[in-house]
Amino acid sequence: MIKVGIVGCGTIGKELALACQKRFSDQVTLEALADTDVSHMRKLQHILNPKPKLLTMDRLFRQCDLVIEAASKHASYEIAKKALAMGKDVMIMSVGGILGKEKEIFELARTHRCCLYFPSGGVVGIDGLKAAAIGKIYRVTLTTRKPPHGFEDAPHVIKHGIPLKNLKQEKVLFEGNAVSAVRGFPKNINVSATLSLAGLGARKTRVRIIASPHMLVNVHEVYVQGDFGSFYTRTENFPSEQNPKTSRLAILSAVATLERILRNVKIGT
Repeated sequence: MIKVGIVGCGTIGKELALACQKRFSDQVTLEALADTDVSHMRKLQHILNPKPKLLTMDRLFRQCDLVIEAASKHASYEIAKKALAMGKDVMIMSVGGILGKEKEIFELARTHRCCLYFPSGGVVGIDGLKAAAIGKIYRVTLTTRKPPHGFEDAPHVIKHGIPLKNLKQEKVLFEGNAVSAVRGFPKNINVSATLSLAGLGARKTRVRIIASPHMLVNVHEVYVQGDFGSFYTRTENFPSEQNPKTSRLAILSAVATLERILRNVKIGT
């Protein structure tokens, strides 16, 4: 049995904890939870059976085989760094926190012979992008459309005083590379970080972010061009019932990644 520890007891952490105890109960043990907010840990522990331990991050790292980060962009780098240094496998949900430091993290994984997992999240096409990267990729572009209220607390919007209320038509909020996109929209554009790691890197991955008053769902469009040809994907994401800022597909992607880790048969690139 693989001992799993989850850092971050929000929406995704909760769904992964439930998956460990229901879907994968014959393969994993949910050993422990950690969160900077003790009330979040206790609330999640209360609905689980058997009850996982509530530990500090360091103690969780020591006692688990697989560490799942479901905390935040600001915590993911330190979580990955410390867990890998202890020889633990790690799944990272907040991929944006790794950008710019991925070489160090990847080297840690190699040095300690650990596995590092990045779920696809709320976007499709990562399998094709990974395959294309074996050859030559010329262009990777992500266009994201969301309802205006989904961007109200974004640092880029606040810094530039961009008005979002009473929009009658689409408004382009940002055009640039993935480095700046993740910095300016840390809660909204995590998918650009995953695309960057799988493809051309954050500085060469182009991102366009649009507030669309007519959108009822979050939409990600990916265009990839390379020596293989080109492909285009469009994902229309329903929000999670528990947290409208988290897409349902991102949660399912996290569970599917855990399933892929555990399976002997692996389908897809």
